[in-house]
Amino acid sequence: MTAFDIAPAIFPLCNALPGLDSVFRTREAYLVGGAVRDILMGRVPLDYDIVVPEDMDSLAGHIAGSGASFFKLGKNRQAVLRAHFKDHTVDLVRMEGDSIESDLGLRDFTINAMAIRLDNLSFIDPMQGQTDLANQTIRMVSEQAFVRDPLRLLRTYRFAATLDFEIETRTESAIATHGHLIGLPAGERIREEIVRLLGAPCAVKHLQKMSDSGLLFHVFPELRDAQSCTQNRHHRFNVLDHTLKACRHLESLLNGKEIEASASFQKAVNGMDDHLKPLMKLTVLLHDIGKPRTRSVDAAGAVHFWGHEKKSAELAREVLHRMKFSNKDTEVSCLLIQNHLRPVLLYLAHQNQTLTRKGIVRLFRLLDAHTPDLFIHALADARAKAEKIGDMDPSFTGFIEDLLNDYFRNFTPRKKEAPLITGQDLIFLFGLKPSPLFKTILELVEEARLFQTLGSRDEALALVKSWLLSQGKGF
Repeated sequence: MTAFDIAPAIFPLCNALPGLDSVFRTREAYLVGGAVRDILMGRVPLDYDIVVPEDMDSLAGHIAGSGASFFKLGKNRQAVLRAHFKDHTVDLVRMEGDSIESDLGLRDFTINAMAIRLDNLSFIDPMQGQTDLANQTIRMVSEQAFVRDPLRLLRTYRFAATLDFEIETRTESAIATHGHLIGLPAGERIREEIVRLLGAPCAVKHLQKMSDSGLLFHVFPELRDAQSCTQNRHHRFNVLDHTLKACRHLESLLNGKEIEASASFQKAVNGMDDHLKPLMKLTVLLHDIGKPRTRSVDAAGAVHFWGHEKKSAELAREVLHRMKFSNKDTEVSCLLIQNHLRPVLLYLAHQNQTLTRKGIVRLFRLLDAHTPDLFIHALADARAKAEKIGDMDPSFTGFIEDLLNDYFRNFTPRKKEAPLITGQDLIFLFGLKPSPLFKTILELVEEARLFQTLGSRDEALALVKSWLLSQGKGF
């Protein structure tokens, strides 16, 4: 790689720091890591890491004269000076060791162990990272990289997923050896790597590789017993294999595959927030973790998992708290897990001709905006029970499609309509005093409206009158 090739790629850095050339012309400094990797891949870097062997504060002061403002993160030799710009950040980092080669030798992967000297734009690649980049390979710089920072164990799979690269064999072996160290990093650091990994469109094949190396069970020890937990006649696979297959089907659905040509399926997937998609994959990964703890065998030899959805939600909550997920994300995930059997129960009621409008609407109300997410989850879960999609009952897919149509075409517009009565009506027309009873009555009316058994204000008032009389409350 020549200076001619490199120069255009660092224009954004030069634009961010006017006068950069004059600052670095007399000072030794190197652009390193992900920015160099991105330049080689033809991408515009979002973050620029600059390694310097001298005092960073002095250098930052010279650069600040050209308009940048740096603030310090961390302490001592781990300190970083950072400047934020509209489209990227610039970090100044002190060199580790007595040369740039020594510094690069302490990094995580060869594709991140390349540098560009900024005064002459020379390219430095002691670990042959450019070759691994061309071969789409994730290779550790050394096994000690995982010992120095165990988060790199998980980051290996995150890079493989986000770049769609393969992990080199010796690197995978080292992960298997040191996987137990992943418990050392802070929960929020684990969370960030998991979210970025699961956000990739090909994440699930790397979850499988994490399972093969054993790292998956160090990150999620709750999944360990799922490997040996056999299931009942409704499943062909043990709990872990079923779970990973469900994740694979969900990922395929989110990628726009396996989706039947219907507006409701497309709307459910396309309407899903990008932030929610990795959380959905994590939710499916955790949705059956309560099965090993609830497994029982009856006198006839049949296997049951009574209450596993509740136990799974409890365990998932512990996992999400451990990884410092937000309360909102935790509640959404646990809501989906605790109710993941509800679509199947509705389907069974439909087959038995006992399905009621009330049962459907109550599920819609409980899940609210996450109703489509639950149905996509249920479809992925159902498809993971069969050897291949063609083996599963197509009527379940049709049933889910009907529910989605009902939710989008009937329930959602009706829910947005104004309520038929308010608390003021209870006060002025029925002479009631504000109390917790108001919530009960208004909820009764709202449910009936959404059940489509009420169509007018007069009908709502008649329902309230009848209910009050049934409760022995005169007015």
